[in-house]
Amino acid sequence: MLNNKIQISVISSSKAKAIRDLHELIHLAEYCPKKVKMLLIKPNVCGMYPPDIKLLEKIVETFEPYAESIIIGETNSTMNSPEDRFRRLGITDLAKRHGVEARNLMKDSVVKKRVPQPHAMVEVPLPSTVLEADVLINVPGIGRHGTTLLTCAMKNLFGLIATSSKYASLHPLGVDRVIADVYQTAKPNLNVVDAGSQILVSTDTLGVDMVAAGIMRMDPLAVEHLVLASRDRGILLENLNINRIIL
Repeated sequence: MLNNKIQISVISSSKAKAIRDLHELIHLAEYCPKKVKMLLIKPNVCGMYPPDIKLLEKIVETFEPYAESIIIGETNSTMNSPEDRFRRLGITDLAKRHGVEARNLMKDSVVKKRVPQPHAMVEVPLPSTVLEADVLINVPGIGRHGTTLLTCAMKNLFGLIATSSKYASLHPLGVDRVIADVYQTAKPNLNVVDAGSQILVSTDTLGVDMVAAGIMRMDPLAVEHLVLASRDRGILLENLNINRIIL
């Protein structure tokens, strides 16, 4: 029965504080960094709302002591290639400064991950790096989207799908439904959202998108992929209790 109440913590601060004290925000979000071989950072590079390069660099600096290798990864969108966007956004230079890799994930081998509760796709083609990474950090911007209303943490995972024809092959299936399927196959360990003057940090992708919808003055119940994702977790979206901690 879809009636369980769940409490989710989302940390909110000014962008200046987040760039200065990101480790504090991560700690308050109850995420404890640990030593790992590979850490994958997925910023919204090829979409319309890339995160602040200073925030992205702070994330790299924060996790450098914990990861043997850090990859900043993205796949092609209909309009953009990761290599071009990496260069234009300053990510190529950031990667050189820190000795990390900016990788076009479309050059990976593809692994088809089965969707437990399919809405549009029985299997999601994912770059092998996504499955090999010990930690996935999701770094979206926040904005409005003509198809899904909200583009934020969960929508950013759409960019992990390893197909070069996303618009032609996936949009007819229903983008919200596809997003809900991808979310079942690729769960971020941490979400750091660039919400303009604010930064949101949470281990819960759905919870952080709920707060993002509020910031954008949207009814979360109108965002189909949020409703689907909550049902896939066995809860009603309206039963999520968001504990927003503002610093």
